[in-house]
Amino acid sequence: MSNRRSAEMRSLLHVVFASFAGSTIEWYDFSVFSASSALVFNRIFFANFSPLVGLLLSLLTYAVGYVVRPLGGVVFGHFGDRIGRKPVLIVTFLMMGSATILMGLLPTYATIGVAAPLLLAALRIVQGLALGGEYGGAALLVTENCPPNRRGLFSSSALIGLAAGSMLGTAVFGVFSALPRAEFMDWGWRVPFLLSLVLVVIGLWIRTRVDETPDFKRVERTKKVHKLPILEVLRNDMKRVLLVCGARAGETMQYNVVAVFALHYATHARHIAPAIYLSAISLSSLLSIVVMPLSGALSDRIGRRPVGRFAGITAALFGAAFIPMIHTGAVVWVTLAVVLMLGISAGIGNSLPSAYFPELFDAPVRYTAVSLGYQLGTVAGGLTPAITTVLFMYFGITAIGAYLVISGLLVLFCFVMLPETLGKASARTVETVRE
Repeated sequence: MSNRRSAEMRSLLHVVFASFAGSTIEWYDFSVFSASSALVFNRIFFANFSPLVGLLLSLLTYAVGYVVRPLGGVVFGHFGDRIGRKPVLIVTFLMMGSATILMGLLPTYATIGVAAPLLLAALRIVQGLALGGEYGGAALLVTENCPPNRRGLFSSSALIGLAAGSMLGTAVFGVFSALPRAEFMDWGWRVPFLLSLVLVVIGLWIRTRVDETPDFKRVERTKKVHKLPILEVLRNDMKRVLLVCGARAGETMQYNVVAVFALHYATHARHIAPAIYLSAISLSSLLSIVVMPLSGALSDRIGRRPVGRFAGITAALFGAAFIPMIHTGAVVWVTLAVVLMLGISAGIGNSLPSAYFPELFDAPVRYTAVSLGYQLGTVAGGLTPAITTVLFMYFGITAIGAYLVISGLLVLFCFVMLPETLGKASARTVETVRE
């Protein structure tokens, strides 16, 4: 019995690592693009526009990747619910990595003209589609393999990968941004993209070695596979999907204010060195790697909703303090502002989705439902840098502070409205398991 439990634990830890490693690599790619959107692309892909218009176009290109993510969630969720979690995760991983490597090889506007930003937008679309299908599968890979009383702890690995990837990508980008400006704008910005090749090889090897999840095998065995999972979701689960959407919208709106808009604002309007701000983001990611599993384990003890509500409260409070702290211009206060938002508040909130959201839906439609709700929520986040740029142009920085507070209140509202799932299962879920 002891040997069997040891083997089961080793298998679970392998799955957890596969989820973590895959998410880390994909979010490395995404964070490199995020930093480039704020600091590079407006100058080399939109160089014929005024600085502010060029920045806005760069941020809209960034937003495209978010806008298509729900489509990626539906498409890859469909196949994840029909043919399995594992093959879909391999496809999304290859798409994401290939698009990122090609971005590092793109010619600039000065070389090929308008084709350069068009190619950048096309690769960004590929990135967005891949990430749209990635998260749901990475979450289910762990959730459907681990015992219910440990889901919060182990399932946090998918979004710990988000933090680790963001930290790695931001740190690598920060190193090259410290080059002399001419060298950085000429070739230095490309290196973080090209380094993705090494990570893709490693990640692909890891993901091909994991097995299909027990829950999907059970769905296949009991012939519960739906021809069109999305229709089942639209018919039976839209209220929960919309609440999942709102919870993620609030969190991603705040993330994109802090990691994209405020990066540009702090470095240009407040004259804070980019390396300092990027270091604060990396520190936040490092802290959240600790906060997420602790918060996930806490949700295994006291429930998902109390932890989610606390995340919403901290998001609103820290959001109100963020802009005043940035305005001090002091390295300590700027760093603390970023850490509170991305390390503490987002860390607590990101401990929940990988366990909580899958628990809200039945196994035959789980990939589709989780991906749809989660990725619809990210659209608001993806549009946030462009929206906040326009708000700043017309209403000033006060509007950005209000935007952060409203985002935090949205997180709080959705976690209040969602049902508790710890120790509970819907009648449909129980029936599926028994069959």
